[in-house]
Amino acid sequence: MNGTIPVATRILLSLRGDRRTLALVVVVPAFLIWLLSEVFARPEPVAPILLGVFVFFLTYILTAIGFLRERTAGTLERVLVAPVSRSGLVLGYVVGFGVLATVQSLVLLLAAVTFLEVSFANGVALFVLIELLGALTALGTGVVLSLFAQNEFQAIQFIPVVITPQVILGGTFLPVEELPTYLEYPARLMPITYLIDAMQYVVLDDGTTGEFWAAVVVLVGFVVAAIGVARFVVGRTG
Repeated sequence: MNGTIPVATRILLSLRGDRRTLALVVVVPAFLIWLLSEVFARPEPVAPILLGVFVFFLTYILTAIGFLRERTAGTLERVLVAPVSRSGLVLGYVVGFGVLATVQSLVLLLAAVTFLEVSFANGVALFVLIELLGALTALGTGVVLSLFAQNEFQAIQFIPVVITPQVILGGTFLPVEELPTYLEYPARLMPITYLIDAMQYVVLDDGTTGEFWAAVVVLVGFVVAAIGVARFVVGRTG
């Protein structure tokens, strides 16, 4: 797409001196996993659930605030008048923030192995795949919601409205199938539900292979849908 690589490169270069963002990418994930290891004597049963929640939550904050800064600083407006296609622009932001999300996911992986001594019943490769799908889903969500925020405080306000219900209903505290029917159906429409299901299969071998790949397909669908909505909204912005 026209402009994808220049936009992604500019984002990454602009963050070189941003210590707060770099800390969110590298320091915060490792610190949270270390805290988890200190609190739980046996973290294995909760590790896949919390790893899924952490990657989604942290990537959302990273992307929503980062993209919002682009808008409030006027950078997005300048790019919109440049010879860059709307699809190339959105993909450029996805690639740029996706690189940061990938680094963040790898930090979570290393921290999980180091502090939680997590083993992966179905392999590290599948774990990385699910982490990246979860991060990309949160990334697309962050881009879309940040388009409706005017400042960082408003971007954070979406957390209790959009993110927290997913954490509560998505299998963090109670399996989705044990929820009341009127809550189970909304939970089935939330990406964190499928992220946690896939994580539990990869780490604990909980569930079947068919259920795992069904969760992967749904997560891919969420990624495509979020990027598509972002493309549409950015197009209307321009």
